[in-house]
Amino acid sequence: MPIAIRRLLALVAVFFLAFSAVALLRISRTGGDWRAWIPWLAKNAPRFQPEPFTLPDKPPLALGDVGLLARLNDEYASLTRAVVPSVVSINTAGVRTERMLDAWGRTSVRRYPTQGQGSGVIVTKEGHVVTNHHVIAGQQQIQVTLHGGKTHPAHLIGEDTLLDIAVLKIDAAESFTPLKFGDSSQVQVGQIVFAVGNPFGLGETVTHGIISAKERSLADNQRDLFQTDAAINPGNSGGPLVNLRGEIIGINVAIFSPDKENPGFQGVGFSLPGNDVKDALFQILERGRPIRGFLGVQMRDIDPVVRATLGYTGNQGAAVLGIAPGSPAQTAGLQPWDIIRSLNGETIRAATQLLARIQTTRVGDAVTLGVWRQGKLLEIKATIAESGAAEPYAPLPE
Repeated sequence: MPIAIRRLLALVAVFFLAFSAVALLRISRTGGDWRAWIPWLAKNAPRFQPEPFTLPDKPPLALGDVGLLARLNDEYASLTRAVVPSVVSINTAGVRTERMLDAWGRTSVRRYPTQGQGSGVIVTKEGHVVTNHHVIAGQQQIQVTLHGGKTHPAHLIGEDTLLDIAVLKIDAAESFTPLKFGDSSQVQVGQIVFAVGNPFGLGETVTHGIISAKERSLADNQRDLFQTDAAINPGNSGGPLVNLRGEIIGINVAIFSPDKENPGFQGVGFSLPGNDVKDALFQILERGRPIRGFLGVQMRDIDPVVRATLGYTGNQGAAVLGIAPGSPAQTAGLQPWDIIRSLNGETIRAATQLLARIQTTRVGDAVTLGVWRQGKLLEIKATIAESGAAEPYAPLPE
């Protein structure tokens, strides 16, 4: 046999052995069957035989066996159908400017687009929408998507930045389906509530839970919030929290999440009480801005220093540090170092609580203050004025 043919055969044999070794190594590592490489050793695949099966044709329970749950199921669905048409999704867009300073001290301006999402609820037939101020803050374009998919532009009527409320008007000549406000002062811990909104931009979403607590506070400008375990996520802001009658008892405003960069539902959400929102709505629609009550007192919480200075042994109340000249407090006869223990019969526990009650009292309303003064308990009536520029507070007596 010629040497060239022998070399070729040897090469082919070496290649085949190497290829076989690599293939067998891969088969062993992946748990395959090496006999598949040898036709007469390979297992013949069994032919598929259809399996006999019988599916049940009856549910484990009849509706009559769970009548209460069946009625509850139907009522949940009925409430959802009644509420969802009044809830809108809000998309915003704008341009934000940022001033930059380079290494040579020259100033330049950079502009970049911004976008946002949130929720809102229609509260008038004319198309006024209540949402959170932070949903639309700094945005130039506002688009509202209605139930059914229609999209309309909207413009800002007014805002209450302290309460975190904004009122929009849908730019469309049609009649809308508004949702009624309920009396949030009647809300009880444990009652069932529903949160409706546009979480993560997904569109209309309904969750339900209970009122977990009342009078929660996240900051000085957000007191007496409702806490709920109804699922609230980013995008739910501005959507309504409703009761079993489908009435607005709150506007969803915040969630508690330990992950600040990627916030998500942790079973703790917060809503602004509906009565506060309703008052702000009326003020904005009637006067274009929020109107806050003013008494004219500078206050301080009760602490050991106050107790030692005044000889006060109680735990409740807020100490008056100063009185604004010409204010309702001065007209009513309040004095520095008085301790306001109650307002209209409600016990005052802290200065921030008293401030919140005064700010949410209607201008012109008379209030009754329970006051401790040098060991005596007094009742003083004052008429709340409109908050505005005031004279400096009178100094404390020496």
